Amino acid sequence: MTVQEEQQLHGDPEPSLLEQGYGSTGDEKDSLLTSSSSPPPRMSAEEDAFEDKKKSKSKSSTQRDILRNHLDALTKIPLRRVALEVSLYVNLFITVTKLVAYLQTFSLSVLAALLDSVLDVVSQFVLNYTEKHSSLQRSSAFYPAGASRLEPIGVLTCAALMGMGSFEVLKESVMALINWANPFLQGDDTAGEGLSMVSFWSMSAIVIVKLLLLLLCQRAAETNTTSNQSTTTNTITNNHHANPNNVSMDSESQHTGTVMESTTIGSSRAAIQMSDPTLEALAQDHWNDALSNAVAAAALLAALKAEQLWFLDPVGAILISLYIIWSWFETGKEQIEQLTGKSAPEDFIEELLEIANHFDERMLVDVCRAYHFGPKFLVELEVVLPKNTLLFESHDLGMELQYEIESREEVERCFVHIDYEQRPYDEHVVSKVPELREKYRPGKEGLRWRSTHSM
Repeated sequence: MTVQEEQQLHGDPEPSLLEQGYGSTGDEKDSLLTSSSSPPPRMSAEEDAFEDKKKSKSKSSTQRDILRNHLDALTKIPLRRVALEVSLYVNLFITVTKLVAYLQTFSLSVLAALLDSVLDVVSQFVLNYTEKHSSLQRSSAFYPAGASRLEPIGVLTCAALMGMGSFEVLKESVMALINWANPFLQGDDTAGEGLSMVSFWSMSAIVIVKLLLLLLCQRAAETNTTSNQSTTTNTITNNHHANPNNVSMDSESQHTGTVMESTTIGSSRAAIQMSDPTLEALAQDHWNDALSNAVAAAALLAALKAEQLWFLDPVGAILISLYIIWSWFETGKEQIEQLTGKSAPEDFIEELLEIANHFDERMLVDVCRAYHFGPKFLVELEVVLPKNTLLFESHDLGMELQYEIESREEVERCFVHIDYEQRPYDEHVVSKVPELREKYRPGKEGLRWRSTHSM
């Protein structure tokens, strides 16, 4: 049976022209190829219009896709970053507005608010710089323990600037009251009440804008805290479901449920609400601005409506300056406590003890320390394992416990020290006193036994 008969019998498709001419001469092949590659017939005007419309529609859909991608990218920008950038640009605009208002009125209250805004801009540049450099990476060759303490240092710098500037305004206001000199409208009186009322309304508008920025910073802080808590919970869950090979399966199966339960309870109790130093400083700054501008606007309005009430202007400036000095003193005090290693709250330490005590049935927690290491906490755990625990088992258990504690957003670092017995003294205190160091030298009996048997 020939090949064509087999194709017809099995229902195979007929060969193409090129396949049919495969065995023909060269001229027949060229004619077939030429006929197959001939240009298509020209389209009519209606077809051209249809193609143009199709291309235009495709182009518009492409533009819509690009716009949609840009919108999606904008929605993925962290709210924290939006709050920082919007606050900076708004503070720049508000500073110019207050400068114009002061040049029109020469009000000491407006001057206090203007100085506050100028320092706001300077402070925010400092905060943005410290926030950027403190979050580049957790550790580096220059900062082996990380640079997270740059943020509280930046906040302290802002507090010092705010305090010095407010003190200068306070001094000028007190001198105006002592001399009983009306500083209001020291310039050209032809400026008129119209321009002064414009300044009043601009100061009032600033109060509203600052309150909106305060809400934005609070929302960004809440979103950041919520995402960090969910990330911590997911990390702990993944650690327990991973069933690592370096932890014995029996012990892990016994303590996994308990650890998960205690961790979930600790996360839901809101015992620790970690504050973002940069957002906290910005939020306080917006609140201070709202109060200072409200007082400045009220003092300005009183001086405009009744000249005999001019003294309300320096009084308002004094109130603004005193409040700014007090609020930034409290902020600086809090940051100093964090930098000097203030102890963590008791409920947070109890959560750490709960996790460590139920991490493995063989493990007993001897000491748990947690203290500020900048805005976050440094945790020290001293745990006891049986003497016959193998080295690789004790190491892997300690490493897994370290991972679990460090997965919490509040923790900067965790150090796990493994011992074979409880010790009734602080090892760090003993190491500084030669007599105590000799008395409590670890492994003294073991060293004597090894030296005796090696001779």
